[in-house]
Amino acid sequence: MKYGCNVYKTEVEGHVFWVAESKDLKGCVGQGETVEEALSELALNEEEWLDAAKEFEIPIPEPSVENMSEYSGKFMTRVSPKVHKEAVEHAKKEGLSLNQYVNNAIVTMNASKTTIGAIGEILNDFKEMLGNEIVEAYGYNTIQYSLDTQETGLNVYSLRAV
Repeated sequence: MKYGCNVYKTEVEGHVFWVAESKDLKGCVGQGETVEEALSELALNEEEWLDAAKEFEIPIPEPSVENMSEYSGKFMTRVSPKVHKEAVEHAKKEGLSLNQYVNNAIVTMNASKTTIGAIGEILNDFKEMLGNEIVEAYGYNTIQYSLDTQETGLNVYSLRAV
């Protein structure tokens, strides 16, 4: 893979799996039952993303390089005693330290914000490109659109968000 990524574990409707998300290629992700499967799928999807970008003349970003020296990885935060107690209890149930539990919570929140933002941008791009109204958005991998024209009636386009 040419581009960096973030990898995290998530759960959707009771199914737990790994997600690898490109840091630079908007909407390019991979998922799998293991970290290795998620990274492998991301590598394939990265190639597909780059091929599609070339085909449709979409600008291809340079791989970013993070300067980690400006972040120590440590910070202090205050929470209510109740939130503190609940976090400790949940961490124990999951067999994690409180530090790892809080780290996972932050990673999950950051990832969901990134994913929601990417999906929103994809929806807007396709809405503008196709002049469509969104009929339904569901699941992690599928976004469904419809186009209603006099010539063709109702057409449904299913797109995999990769």
